[in-house]
Amino acid sequence: MRPTGPIPPAPLAWTALLVLLLPLSLAAQMDAPAAMQMLLRRVAANEVRFERARGNYTYRQDFSFFAYDRNRNPGGYYQVSTDITFTPDGRRFQKNIHGPVNALKIVRLTGKDFEDLRRVIPLVLTPAKLSQYQIRYLGPAIIALHDDHGRPTARRLRTRVFHLSPRQIWPGQRYFQGKIWVDPNTDGIVQLRGRPVPRIRRWVNGRQEENLFGRFTTYFARIDGRFWFPVYTHGDDWLGFIGAPVEMKEYVRFRHYQRFGTTSSFKVVGPAHQPPH
Repeated sequence: MRPTGPIPPAPLAWTALLVLLLPLSLAAQMDAPAAMQMLLRRVAANEVRFERARGNYTYRQDFSFFAYDRNRNPGGYYQVSTDITFTPDGRRFQKNIHGPVNALKIVRLTGKDFEDLRRVIPLVLTPAKLSQYQIRYLGPAIIALHDDHGRPTARRLRTRVFHLSPRQIWPGQRYFQGKIWVDPNTDGIVQLRGRPVPRIRRWVNGRQEENLFGRFTTYFARIDGRFWFPVYTHGDDWLGFIGAPVEMKEYVRFRHYQRFGTTSSFKVVGPAHQPPH
């Protein structure tokens, strides 16, 4: 996102090849025991299957974003609810059912923010994407699964934790940097925590242009007993703009997953999410 108002004046054709090279190159880019390298290979293979399966599901996505100034006074909000669904002839499309309502005053969301909403927040770590990261194994951890309101459930998982950082940042590309939690029994990503990168600071016509991105956590749930899909994202961070810092809070719910052409669906019943006070 970018600050509003004046800014102080200045003083992919090789994707298939990456998949083929992954078994050979992964060891060189990964600081982990051989068993954990094998686990991530299985995870990456599963991510292809999960991505393809999610493309056959309808669901609702609720996105809320709130900004606060350095004194924590409200600086506006942005909200939109979108149905990801299909036409009767099977074509996929998105339909806004509420909003967008844009009442932001001290920052503005950019195309990069919405790209992150589509591609980074619900990270899909396919073999081609896995090859873009330097990976370090951090160890085991027991975590609680969360529902699509971000509330912890009674279920606990013994996971394996990895840290990811981009090996190289190419112009115009977006990446994830942070931790992922993997279930070794189902070879799926069940939680991730980090930030989109890179941050963008550049000089344009004698002025510095800033586009900063906050930390977030995304929780996944196992849909239809087979697929780990994102269900809730929460972000809370301070962004250090040159003019003044801004606190951001964002919430994304992915709910009512239903496979196209079926009548069963995944729902978590509970109170609707309300803006923080």
